[in-house]
Amino acid sequence: MRAHRDVRRRGCNVTPMMPRPWSASGLVAAALVAAGVALTLGQGPTRALAQSPDTGRTGAVAVELARAARAETTRTRDFVGRVAALDVVDLAFQVSGQIVELPVSEGERRAEGALIARLDTVDFELALEHARATAELAEIGFRRASELAQREVAAQARLDQARADRTQAEISLREAERRLDQATITAPFDALVARVIAAPFSNTTPSQPVVRLQDVSEMRVIVSLPEEIAALARADSASFAFSATFPAAPGYEAALALREFVTEADPVAQTYQVEFAITDAVDPRLLPGMSAKVTGVPDTGSEAAPVVVPVGAVDTTGDSGPRVWRVDPETSEVAPREVTLGLPRRGHIVVLEGLAPGDRVVAAGWTGLTEGARVRASGP
Repeated sequence: MRAHRDVRRRGCNVTPMMPRPWSASGLVAAALVAAGVALTLGQGPTRALAQSPDTGRTGAVAVELARAARAETTRTRDFVGRVAALDVVDLAFQVSGQIVELPVSEGERRAEGALIARLDTVDFELALEHARATAELAEIGFRRASELAQREVAAQARLDQARADRTQAEISLREAERRLDQATITAPFDALVARVIAAPFSNTTPSQPVVRLQDVSEMRVIVSLPEEIAALARADSASFAFSATFPAAPGYEAALALREFVTEADPVAQTYQVEFAITDAVDPRLLPGMSAKVTGVPDTGSEAAPVVVPVGAVDTTGDSGPRVWRVDPETSEVAPREVTLGLPRRGHIVVLEGLAPGDRVVAAGWTGLTEGARVRASGP
């Protein structure tokens, strides 16, 4: 009051602050909003969109978005490997005897079917002749018993015995032939003689190794790969091209192709043994056991780099398998897209089929989405 009296003393008029009156149009708009109706300019009233923490003023669901992109595979990786033969076998006789022939030497190449070793075959040949004579006699006895049985001169029991004797003689003959064959060892494949274990004119017993052969029809390179590279080589080998160089063969570089993958990890190094085959012509200087330097290079000659998306973008609740929610770039509407997945990579996962680089997907917040729902990027 004192302030007002001071103002009046100075000759000033004071108008108290009052609320501005509502216009008619403003009162109508307020009533419509209160009733759950919103005005759209030039279109009449429409139902108001419910406001919630997940929707903005446009009604789009707030989600985290990301783009599918090619994985970065620009780094090369080098590993230490060793050369190995396709197969290594120790050959042995399956019968006992004295080795009289051993025409092989270590480091020699032998063609398939070539002689490796032979035992003294005199005893086996004699046993075969005896078995043949016994078989012939059994055959004669069977024929005679059969004729007598047909004329009802001999009993049926005699014929049955003659038939059994013939069968046993035939079996003995086959066994004698087999033992004679087993007295000789031939090369089961084009081989490299790695080691001669037995000595000529020595006696050997069944399963006692005589020579060690290496199958060099295909040369292998064995590498111990860390788990992330081993998994890539197994599931997505097209994204890397592997090659090898060899200290023992300067200037020679060979392309490699994946052949075998040991799925049991080394308990200490936590690595996986992988076998590659040398697909190029093998340098004659290479021998099993030599060291190799294996290099994994991204295959830039084709678009082999896989598409990756964040791991959180994969929806595993679908009935037909994993999927992602792809966002239409024009309408911002989402639709589920079934995908074929590869391996995870540092918070992302490889998508082998179903997406193209640049596709926009829901990276987080897809729970509860339905096909055709509109989305927007979360955040300010």
